[in-house]
Amino acid sequence: MNGKQEQIKKIAEKLSKVPWSNEKIVKDLEWILKYVDMLEEVDTTWVKPTVSVVQVWTPLRDDVVQDKTVSPTDLLACSPQKVVSDQIVLPNIMK
Repeated sequence: MNGKQEQIKKIAEKLSKVPWSNEKIVKDLEWILKYVDMLEEVDTTWVKPTVSVVQVWTPLRDDVVQDKTVSPTDLLACSPQKVVSDQIVLPNIMK
């Protein structure tokens, strides 16, 4: 038995709980491995790697710096928690 047949046998043994017969699994896996071997023969030297097979362009918005000043008091006013001495009071988690 060559190396690929041994690999196929090991995989088929692991898949023996599948309701198909082991012979069918072995034939299917042999076909898959032959296909992979065929793909390995393709020269991809000048082929750019692809992230996606679909050309997708995501528009980006420009970063715009806005001259807005927010006071700490205004920010603290957004908190649903109690504010004491310009600090947000949180419940004690150490009991």
